[in-house]
Amino acid sequence: MNYNQMKKVLIIVSLVVNSVCSYAQSLEEQLTQVYVMMDTAKTVPTITEVASQFELIAMMNPESYAANYYATVSKALLSYTGKDQKLRDELVDMANQFYEKAKAIEPSNQENFILAALLANARLSVDGGSRWKEQGEIFEKNLTSARSINPNNPRIAHLKGVAVYFTPKMFGGGKKNALEYLLKSEEQYKLETESSVLKPHWGATRNAYFIGLCQEDK
Repeated sequence: MNYNQMKKVLIIVSLVVNSVCSYAQSLEEQLTQVYVMMDTAKTVPTITEVASQFELIAMMNPESYAANYYATVSKALLSYTGKDQKLRDELVDMANQFYEKAKAIEPSNQENFILAALLANARLSVDGGSRWKEQGEIFEKNLTSARSINPNNPRIAHLKGVAVYFTPKMFGGGKKNALEYLLKSEEQYKLETESSVLKPHWGATRNAYFIGLCQEDK
């Protein structure tokens, strides 16, 4: 059974289970439950489960910006965990489908630029040697657009910091340079007052994780 066949089976099973278990839950409750999983996920199986659950919620709530937003984020983050380039690209393609839906629902939402930057970086990471120029430019362009709307959005500095972390030192990357962005993001996350999952505010835990990686050798 290949990945797509397995995926279809899992979706069917999840639809049956969720139709019974989540009928009494609001969309916010469903998203919050999976968001907590995403925020603490440390293993590939858990990250995979999170992506599947967000995908299911988005399928059941196609008009929800938040549902499609988190389906985009979780699929993109899942793509970083694999080694097979074809499979990773397929995951980013899936994430892009949810991104397009989210953008159609709320075209002016500043978080669309965050999603676009995340997707560009995910594509770049699959094959950095041949994609760094095209996808790197898309990444920077979208961060610039997000910054022009709200320079205090912590996901801007977070995504930039993670990108710098994985960039070779000879090209301006590395832990030291990444830490500057990640610490800036950390301070901005402290100022983020949104508590409802319906208003995207992800990334603080992931940011703290990368700060820890940067400070390991200090």
